Amino acid sequence: MMNVGDRLRSGEILILDGAIGTEIARLGADMHSSAWCGVANKTHPQIVRKVHEKYLKAGADVITANTFTTCRHTLAGAGLEEESNALTRRGVELAREAIDNVSLDREVLIAGSMSNMVSFIPGSASPDPRFIPSEEEESANYFEMAESLKKAGADVILLEMMIRIPSACRLAKAALSVGLPVWIGMSCCLTQDRKLAAWDMHIAEPHLLDSSDKEGEIEPLNPLIEAMAAFKPQVMGIMHSDVDAIGPGTEALKEKWSGPLMGYPEAEGEHKVSPDVFADRVSKLVNQGVQIVGGCCGTTIEHIQAMVNLLKPQS
Repeated sequence: MMNVGDRLRSGEILILDGAIGTEIARLGADMHSSAWCGVANKTHPQIVRKVHEKYLKAGADVITANTFTTCRHTLAGAGLEEESNALTRRGVELAREAIDNVSLDREVLIAGSMSNMVSFIPGSASPDPRFIPSEEEESANYFEMAESLKKAGADVILLEMMIRIPSACRLAKAALSVGLPVWIGMSCCLTQDRKLAAWDMHIAEPHLLDSSDKEGEIEPLNPLIEAMAAFKPQVMGIMHSDVDAIGPGTEALKEKWSGPLMGYPEAEGEHKVSPDVFADRVSKLVNQGVQIVGGCCGTTIEHIQAMVNLLKPQS
């Protein structure tokens, strides 16, 4: 059995799953107003497991544990910070249970998701100032979570939605400390004048923000790419980005990074796309040299099935 590094060096295209949080919600789980999808590992484990199973049946080679928001400070708004380790472990366990239930004849990897997300102001996607950690607390929480993912049996650690350099660097350092392969996913968007920038909610999803959330300076993408590449992860890529932005973002990444590439766009918001259009856009990423492909927010089982049908029609 080849390890993931061998599979990437062989040129294999790996199918990543689609959205986890929005798909868990679509199948009936309640999302917590402050901590979003991570709480579902406790409240709706059967739905979390079902999402993984559906992606596996659609052809996913990599499934993402529902741990995007199980870091200690992210759960603080839900009063569940002391359950961070338990919810993180449970996220990996549910992914493993799904693999066992589906009984595939192929190797499947579990990616432990980590992010820079913090607790939201209830009813919005703006940070709740009551639960924003200090730099020291943030770093300690990341180290704690990375260790939990390793102990739970994650095969790789997937850093999702890297946007701001300081927090992204703290997260990358923690992830790399446990010895698992690390894949770094950055997010980007196009400004009104079509310039490429690091993803900014004020540009991409302003309707989700609290009225008190003030717009800051737009960050360029290239310094973020350079900062993340300096950690020498196994894989780098662009994710949680609009289908119109992810192609240019990938080209910018290729200028700074020569290692394996991943890409998984979202399919919601102003530029919501159908499964067939999504599959076509992902095929263009493969033509750009991307080896790990999947979907982010708004992508459903149907989006991933359409992608698999196009990229691996005989599978």
